[in-house]
Amino acid sequence: AALARDAVEAAQQGLSEELAGRLETNGTLTAVDVAAAAAAGDATALDLIREGGNHTGQVIAGLVSFFNPGLVVIGGGVTGLGHTLLAAIRTQVYRQSLPLATGNLPIVLGELGPTAGVIGAARLISDHLFSPA
Repeated sequence: AALARDAVEAAQQGLSEELAGRLETNGTLTAVDVAAAAAAGDATALDLIREGGNHTGQVIAGLVSFFNPGLVVIGGGVTGLGHTLLAAIRTQVYRQSLPLATGNLPIVLGELGPTAGVIGAARLISDHLFSPA
């Protein structure tokens, strides 16, 4: 939602012809529109994705330092933003987390897309129902 809000603002300020055209056509913008504009080479859309990745990476860096996970999977609808987002997240996590926590830490995009939460919830329920008592 924040990405869409920032994209609408950028389009209204005339910072991106691509986003402005999509806003005029659709009446609103979504993360999908920003991803499409970035794929078309729009510099403003790429900057918006990088900025979002930087903010997300800062939050994940704190979690990585605290929990020391073996793997970080970025899932949900943001996976449609692709490797531009992933690169920004990785940069922040590797820069701000403790070196012992990130020495061998893969950060990858999930493959389930926007249905990841529902699939995960269904898996938790089935594991609970069919686990030995």
